Amino acid sequence: MTLVRLAFRLAWRNLGRNRRRSLITGAAIAFALFFAIILRSLQLGVYNHMVATVVGSMSGYVQVSDTAYWPSQNLDYALYEDPEWLEELRADREIASAYPRLQGFSLLSVGDQSGVAQWIGISPEEVDAPLWQARLASGSWAGPSGSVWLGKRLAEQLRVAVGDTVVSMGQGFQGSMAGAAWVVAGTLNMGNPELEKRSAVVGLADAQEFAGAYGMWSYVQITPRSTELSADPTADIGARHPLDGAHFLGWQTRMPELIQAIQADSSGGKVILFILYVVIGFGLLGTMIMLANERQREFAMQLAMGMRRGLLAGIVFVEVVLLSVAGALVGAVLGRIAVLILDRFPLRLQGDVAAAMEQQGWEPILPPSLDWTITLTHGGIIVVIALLSAAWPLRTVFKTSPVHR
Repeated sequence: MTLVRLAFRLAWRNLGRNRRRSLITGAAIAFALFFAIILRSLQLGVYNHMVATVVGSMSGYVQVSDTAYWPSQNLDYALYEDPEWLEELRADREIASAYPRLQGFSLLSVGDQSGVAQWIGISPEEVDAPLWQARLASGSWAGPSGSVWLGKRLAEQLRVAVGDTVVSMGQGFQGSMAGAAWVVAGTLNMGNPELEKRSAVVGLADAQEFAGAYGMWSYVQITPRSTELSADPTADIGARHPLDGAHFLGWQTRMPELIQAIQADSSGGKVILFILYVVIGFGLLGTMIMLANERQREFAMQLAMGMRRGLLAGIVFVEVVLLSVAGALVGAVLGRIAVLILDRFPLRLQGDVAAAMEQQGWEPILPPSLDWTITLTHGGIIVVIALLSAAWPLRTVFKTSPVHR
């Protein structure tokens, strides 16, 4: 224990003796971690935003439907209502929300303007959820029976405003003709241009009446407590809350193309991080080589004065540990602060890049992920790289003769 204390005390003294060198090395480690945290947080944050936009608000992270409903999404394969089972789902602590829906497609028309829409019948409980409340662009959710809320771009296409009437025609349950006149009660900002072009939201009871599917649900949309990309609680939820004639599908199964796009893009981000780590690794190694060369005479003198090589090597290693940990802590704190600021004020893209994202159906913003594992993971990687770079000065210690030539 005495030798360990001595090593730490001498290492701390050596770091303070050449503050400029110590600050440069520590700053390089801090900058590397700061940049890695920002880069990975933005990348995963964009993925989470994509999934939340497309999955969270529309089809759900976990979807419970008749075994024949997916992928045809035919109203004829709707589920019969089961309020007791639904309440059991909502009582589960691992489930944030569970809402029944009925949905289909119809032609909306106003005068000589028309457009195909995907109508979604949502329950009053879901209307009160923060997600839908935040998406109201105009009008009010307090509309009477027979109200409809249109995506902003769909409303623009139909040239309607709050208070106008739209006619909806389509196919109902078991091939019946469905028709209704809905009054526009508001417009919605769906966070996705494509969804805004085709979304029409009505009350669940109105949807059941329109389709002639009384007492039926197309599916139940479940949002688990954890919605990170790595989490898939579908099997666990299905095992805890089975429903006869139904199966539980996670969004990863229903949208494999989205998973493939995320994985392909994520691979590119990992390559960039790998290049960053290689550059930082060589930079730190160069610093350590310079440090070892500058201190070779010092090492020789200390050995000549009787200091054991093991103790000298321990002092040098502790110096690298202290620099690595201090630099990583500074980088982690600064990176976390930057991520929190970007979460409060997300970057909004402009120009051709923004236009390209909108064409693909994504809102052109870069929100970060707040996942702590990003900081811990990349902090650990940076520290390991810094510790590996200590091999060169340790090699110098063991090769230096007590009398420097």
